[in-house]
Amino acid sequence: MIYPRNATLLFPQICENGEVYKNAIPKNGPNRLMDLKIDYAFKMLFGDERNKKIIIAFLNAFFTNSDRAQIQNLEFQNKNAADEGENTSLSLFVETEDKEAVFVEILFPDQDTPENQSLYFWSKMYRRQFEADSDLDSQHSVVTISIMNFEIFHKSDEFHSVFRLSDKDKNIPLTNLQENQFVEIPKLIRSWKQGKLNLEKDTLARWLLLLAAVDAGNNYFHLDIYKELEKLAMVDQDLNIAMKYWGDISNTEKNQLTYQDRYRHMIEQHFLKEIEKSEEKRQEAEERAAVAELNYNQMKNQYKQQKIKLIEEREKRIKAEENAVLANREAAKVVIRYGKVVARNLFEQGMDNLFVKNITGMSDKETAMIKEELDRE
Repeated sequence: MIYPRNATLLFPQICENGEVYKNAIPKNGPNRLMDLKIDYAFKMLFGDERNKKIIIAFLNAFFTNSDRAQIQNLEFQNKNAADEGENTSLSLFVETEDKEAVFVEILFPDQDTPENQSLYFWSKMYRRQFEADSDLDSQHSVVTISIMNFEIFHKSDEFHSVFRLSDKDKNIPLTNLQENQFVEIPKLIRSWKQGKLNLEKDTLARWLLLLAAVDAGNNYFHLDIYKELEKLAMVDQDLNIAMKYWGDISNTEKNQLTYQDRYRHMIEQHFLKEIEKSEEKRQEAEERAAVAELNYNQMKNQYKQQKIKLIEEREKRIKAEENAVLANREAAKVVIRYGKVVARNLFEQGMDNLFVKNITGMSDKETAMIKEELDRE
């Protein structure tokens, strides 16, 4: 997708049906709407005490999909959620209609192991309960909801996933104290584009499209989604209130400045992490290169030593062969010098030609010549 060069990072161009068209930002339109996937904007809308009804409706959509009772009461655990720039989560304590008490942590994890981030916040919230009461029977369920503008479960097309502890084979639940939910916005957008969403019945999809309408990271505004949400807001009072308040907080200059600072900070942190990862990869590559060079030098030295050893062994073998040749020559001289004497003595003692040849190692011709010499004498 190609965006205009003059498109600003925090003021998305109006887009419809996947196309960008210039000079289409209406004067009174939603061109300055905050991206609700940015934690600051999300907390401004859903973390406000005045908007408890909105956050209850938002969470009830999640609880319906995870087979929990609807929320009756709600308390904010981090009161100044919208002002906590570094705290990217929204902590809540809710009570359902069937009197179940549940801690809820809404996260906006980055792409660096979001599953581990979810488990970290779950364990942190669950462990915090023991600070007030160490009784194991009095601990409440903890639900984490991770909202991500990227995909992690590539084997599934579902945009909403719920994980609990259960038996591997029979799927028997162990406990409801742990629940980790994940939302993958790109899958939601894909389902919307493919016409797979029934927004009249799927309340969760309706609320999540509110978060998906603006994509600050890609300078993109889904005008088609926004128009559909406007239609739905006519019959959904909670959604209507949320959209109006969204517009109000987005068009406040102070909020916009804080929002832009927070977004820039997130981008900077993202780049710093990428730089850190690149640096780690560079160091790992240098370490691997150093190890490879060390191994190469060791192999090179081993080769040199082996080569020297082979040369020494070859020289020893050649020397031994030369000594053997010399020894054979000396032995031959001894045989030549004394063989005739031994042969003559044996013939004089009456030994036959075959015996003499076997004893002296002389040939038939040589023994025959000695025999003739004796016969002539």
